[in-house]
Amino acid sequence: MSQKGEILIVGLGYVGHALARALEEADVPWIGLRRQPEADPRIRCVDLDGAGVDLSGLDTRRIVYLAPPPKDSEGDPRLRKVLEALEGQRPERFVYASTTGVYGNQDGAVVDETAPLHATTARALRRLDAEQALVAAAARWGTRWAVLRLPGIYGPGRLREEQIRAGLQVPCPEICPPGNRIHRDDIVDVILRLLEEDAPTGFFNLADNEHMSSTDFARAVADRIGVALPSCIPDLEAYYAAHPGMASFLREQRRIDSSRIRKALNWSPRYDHALAGIEASLRGERSGQTQA
Repeated sequence: MSQKGEILIVGLGYVGHALARALEEADVPWIGLRRQPEADPRIRCVDLDGAGVDLSGLDTRRIVYLAPPPKDSEGDPRLRKVLEALEGQRPERFVYASTTGVYGNQDGAVVDETAPLHATTARALRRLDAEQALVAAAARWGTRWAVLRLPGIYGPGRLREEQIRAGLQVPCPEICPPGNRIHRDDIVDVILRLLEEDAPTGFFNLADNEHMSSTDFARAVADRIGVALPSCIPDLEAYYAAHPGMASFLREQRRIDSSRIRKALNWSPRYDHALAGIEASLRGERSGQTQA
């Protein structure tokens, strides 16, 4: 990666910390913004829900935005405050992590970046607002941008092991729809490439090619940690009644196609198959790579 100043990471959560580690290993300087204070002097404590955001003194030429919208908002006021603060120090490159939820329910169809956007859930509508705000600002500034539409993120510490050990209930395999996910380290790999001088601009899906259902994924994790799951639930509506938080995820059926980013970057995921990603995640947990 080119040594063109610091990378500004907005949102140092699960992916943000992994990205910071990767930049450090590549000897690329970075600065992070996070709500919670940390001892690392490279991390600035910033409240994106405050009256305004002060980015003075920061290198804003290359930005990776990983902060989620507020859960109770319409749109994404956090991102909009950051964009407002950037009016006087416009970035050259801006990478934003969005969600495949903006596609909504596609009835199990294969979905690429040309698919219609049928976002209906509040969380997907907030992300769609953020995408639109960024693209409008980037067009006004002449900023090169990339929006990564991400499905379920997994990796070390993100395998639902606690729930599995506690007896996680899952729908029976024959009724559980296909799923979409991406390993944390593959997200980091792509972000690093998108920060390069010649990186492409646009919307990009990022997902593995397996489309493993949530049931099969949970069973694969359980098998590898030596846990037997309880009997599966043979009816989806009964499952939704018992686990209402999962209804919106499983009712929105789609198979994410990430061919565009693979071709644009001449890149393939390290973990295009979930079993390899699960095993790598378990090894990562043992080596302590689970920081949120």
